[in-house]
Amino acid sequence: MKLDGKSIQAAMIQLVEDYKFDPYQILEISKLGIKSGFKKDYPEYKKSDVVVDIKDDGSVKIYKATEVVEVVEDEDTQIALKEAQKVRKDVQVGEKLLEDITPERMELSRIAAQSAAQTIKQSLKNIEREKFYEKFQDKEGELLKAKVIRVHGDSVILEIDQTTVVLPPEGQIPNRTYEPGEEIFVFLKRITKDAGSIVLDISQTNGDFIVAILEKIVPELADGTISVEKIARMAGRKTKVIVSSSNEKIDPVGVMVGHKGDRINTVLSLLDGEKIDFIEQDNNTVELIKKLLKPANVLSVEVNPDGKKAFIKVEEDQKPLAIGKGASNIRLASQLAGMNLEII
Repeated sequence: MKLDGKSIQAAMIQLVEDYKFDPYQILEISKLGIKSGFKKDYPEYKKSDVVVDIKDDGSVKIYKATEVVEVVEDEDTQIALKEAQKVRKDVQVGEKLLEDITPERMELSRIAAQSAAQTIKQSLKNIEREKFYEKFQDKEGELLKAKVIRVHGDSVILEIDQTTVVLPPEGQIPNRTYEPGEEIFVFLKRITKDAGSIVLDISQTNGDFIVAILEKIVPELADGTISVEKIARMAGRKTKVIVSSSNEKIDPVGVMVGHKGDRINTVLSLLDGEKIDFIEQDNNTVELIKKLLKPANVLSVEVNPDGKKAFIKVEEDQKPLAIGKGASNIRLASQLAGMNLEII
């Protein structure tokens, strides 16, 4: 592989266009690639500090950089002051001396070219990974708009802010069909970074997903007038939310539902059929349990002295309502009450 100026310039321009990186980044990546290939062909410089310089016309110069010292301990990286002064009289101890080691024919072997290509590819991946991390690192705990690209196996491939992201099975709403081209919202739980990869932990199934949607629709949540005290969810089926108001004159449930149900209808349109109930916070445990089990009409509540269980009495025709489809109502009410609720 011959490293002539025109071919290097063309390759760098192509990389800039393909990856949309800063030209300076591409220049540095190209230098790393050439250095990697050069060391493959010239193993005697394997341990040396090799510097690659790419001129404006694309031509390449390669230098061995050595530290000027009084006493040489490592011949690969150091040069004695007396020897260095033969190259440049005014050189001082501690400086780096550059020795031109550019081959007469600047050409890489096949193996060296492969090494150079691999180094460049890895460097590009590293930059892409850093850009990816920078794009999302400040968005933890936020709702992100995504477009479904395709369904691959049990995963859904999404595009978020021109970035491909995977929605794993555990983050998908059960029994929901994701159609290519549709736009959805996902909640970014966290972004993790290690030496090999960056992972976005996104979901549509946790309670935070619902809260994030509500915060977009109900401004009173943002200004603190209304607060979400507790939330329990069976994704795709039902969610119950306990809310409170900092102003006793304001009905928190009414605020969440909105005028003529406009807010709750907006929320439901994003939940693909999932039901959502709002319950006003009540410090009276019995009264709170009655509210949690709506739409069932509760006759009585008997809480065990240990506070871990309560027996709920309802009319026979109210039991299906109290229990709910798939036991959703009683299970969510139990979670929010913090105890086991038993219908009798």
